[in-house]
Amino acid sequence: MNFDFLYNGTTAMIIDDLGRDHVIDLNLINYYIAEEKYTVKVEGMENYFTEHLPNTVHCYVSPKDAPSFPEHLDPMDVKIVCIKGTKTLKVRGEDVILSEGESVFIPANTPHQATNLYDSIILSVGYERTVDLSENYRNL
Repeated sequence: MNFDFLYNGTTAMIIDDLGRDHVIDLNLINYYIAEEKYTVKVEGMENYFTEHLPNTVHCYVSPKDAPSFPEHLDPMDVKIVCIKGTKTLKVRGEDVILSEGESVFIPANTPHQATNLYDSIILSVGYERTVDLSENYRNL
C-alpha cells in the first residue's frame, strides 16, 4: 500500500512498548511502517479526510500485535473508522472487531484500548461536544 497520503498530516508519532507516544519526523513514516514493530500515529489528517471536517482526524497504522496506548478516556466523542484490515479494540471491557469500512462510536470519557490482533489502518475522528449527548449513549 502507498502511504504517501500520511504526509498530509501535521505530526507523526510511534507508540512504544509501554504505550507512550514519541514524535518522529514525518519523513520517517514509511521507515517505521516498513519496520512493522510500532503503531504509527499521524495527527492533523482532517485536511486530507475533509469529509470529517470540522473535526480532528488522526490516522493509525498498526501492524499485528503492535503496542498501543493503555486503556484510556478521551475528553471528546470519538469515531473509529477502519479503512484497511481488521481493527480490534476493547470498549468498556468488551471486544470490538471492525472490518474495512466499519466504524464504532465511543462517547467521551468511555474506557477503551486498541488491541491490534490484526494489521489495520484506522481513522480516529474527534468530535468537540457542543451539547450533552450522554443520555443517548447510556447503553453502549
